[in-house]
Amino acid sequence: MATVARRYARALADCVEVKPGEGAKKDPDRLETTAAELALVVRTFSADPKFGRFFADPSVPHKNKQAAIEAVARKGRLSEAMGNFLVMLAVNRRMGALASIQQAFEQVKDERLGVVRAETATAVPLSAAELKRLRQALETITGREVEIAHRVDPALLGGARTRIGSKVYDGTLRRQLDALRERLVGAH
Repeated sequence: MATVARRYARALADCVEVKPGEGAKKDPDRLETTAAELALVVRTFSADPKFGRFFADPSVPHKNKQAAIEAVARKGRLSEAMGNFLVMLAVNRRMGALASIQQAFEQVKDERLGVVRAETATAVPLSAAELKRLRQALETITGREVEIAHRVDPALLGGARTRIGSKVYDGTLRRQLDALRERLVGAH
């Protein structure tokens, strides 16, 4: 399902990234707007399980599904591109993958905008100034804009642990104590 979701997400990004009538000129704001619309649609459809059953039911005619999508698009003031995308998903019976497509779209959007997401855990809450310094340090390391999701984990004792993709930067006191213990035990 992840491959299918990524394929649809890339296709949507390709469609909305270029302004209509402006050739190949890319507009990053359109990616952000589409991400917000997609999040709204996922929240709306996730709020009521009847939506999922309705779109998954093969006995419901496509015209009824299309009418439902058009009503949601009108009420949510969605762009024409988003409405067309949702109709295409319904026709291809991929509405069940909408949440996965939204997650994949966020990744595609971040890649295209040069943004990387970092998950940081610290033993105590960080001030705004400390978060700013951490963001600047991570941007220097990665060479990209960094968005940080911060959480507090008292078990770390001190320091910080940051995950960017599959890479982990662990400067926690817990890790340093574990390394010291391993060296002391290994010395025997």
